[in-house]
Amino acid sequence: MHVLLYMPPFYGHLNPTLAVAAELARRGHRVSYATTTEFASHVREAGAVPVIYDDPWRPPSSARGVPGSVGASGDGEGTVPELGVTEALSAQLRELTVVLPQLIRAFPKAGPDLVICDPMCWAGLALGARWQVPVVKSITSMLTHARWSLGDLQARFDPADHRLPQLLAATSAILARHGTGLTADRLIGANAKHPVIVFYPRTFAPHGDEFGPEVHFVGPCLTGPRQQQPGGAGHGRPRRPEGDQPVILVSLGTVFNRQPDVYRLCLDALADLGCHVVAVLGGMDGVQLGQLPPNAQVYDDLPLPEVLCFADVFVGHAGMTSIMEALSVGVPIAAWPQIAEHRRIADRVAELGLGIRLGPEDQTHHGLRRAVAALGEDPGVRARLAWMRGEIERAPGACAAADVIEGACAENKNGYTVY
Repeated sequence: MHVLLYMPPFYGHLNPTLAVAAELARRGHRVSYATTTEFASHVREAGAVPVIYDDPWRPPSSARGVPGSVGASGDGEGTVPELGVTEALSAQLRELTVVLPQLIRAFPKAGPDLVICDPMCWAGLALGARWQVPVVKSITSMLTHARWSLGDLQARFDPADHRLPQLLAATSAILARHGTGLTADRLIGANAKHPVIVFYPRTFAPHGDEFGPEVHFVGPCLTGPRQQQPGGAGHGRPRRPEGDQPVILVSLGTVFNRQPDVYRLCLDALADLGCHVVAVLGGMDGVQLGQLPPNAQVYDDLPLPEVLCFADVFVGHAGMTSIMEALSVGVPIAAWPQIAEHRRIADRVAELGLGIRLGPEDQTHHGLRRAVAALGEDPGVRARLAWMRGEIERAPGACAAADVIEGACAENKNGYTVY
């Protein structure tokens, strides 16, 4: 079996799937992974062959947002201006226009037997239709519906905005040009019954027991290769400081992280709280933070699990992958969400008693100090963390994901309907 994986080129989407790629390669399958040059070495380490494409994903500013990060703009939440619905669809159309022809050219004789892709990856969905092979969806965000329909978009779209029909017409034209047999409504709509792999436990999803058998909650798959970047402002790999002071990890990930003011606020708020602070900046230059408080250590980039293994509280942006990494080692979360997707995840963290969501009114020196102190003192949080850690450990993981993929390919050979 020849499998193609295609995820947005961001660590939060890539990391969970690398363990699945490694498992498929271990089983003897041919694994191709469409990615950018930045991630090619990680793909090779997982046993897959990188298929390099030019990156259409990155916005002009890393603090701006990413294609598909649709949220209600101007609602006063978080610090990142979000893409509106039309802007998000325009970004998705750009991804389809740029990536689809590149991946078609990468396989001139015969396409793979199956495509695994994030729903944001329109080119992956289109390739499955062009090659008439099954598609398996990879979900690393909060799953609120088993499928997503065009009606969800229309409910939030201004009917007076003339750009929507233009975007849909342009999308249909590209799909037709490349022989996919799809139109925009079929690409975006709910009529495709793809198997779905979800990278967190079923109990973390709201109403998780209501999803059908096509949705497979395999858990975070944390055993695969992870981000490996040299520490920048810090030196070497971090170790838990001597003494019994709690360690607070602060990180906004690698997409919405270009916010020195937010990091500076966190460092100043925690400077005299009787703790040690480790800030991981996701590639931002630590020089932008100025002189550090005595209790702080800053790394331009570092795999979060290297700090989470000894952290007592995680202050993070509520991206799903970093949330799962924290919960897998029982670290409570002070969630500082940046976009609508993060807010849904942060709400779930708070609802399950695994941490605290910092709303706009709490994103202050006093609010952060209060949240960190509360998480360190509440025994109920520790009990809930132990429960979720057990849920993660019992999740079936990459082996189950590989079983789903093999099963989808076998069904297709027996007359499985792709669309």
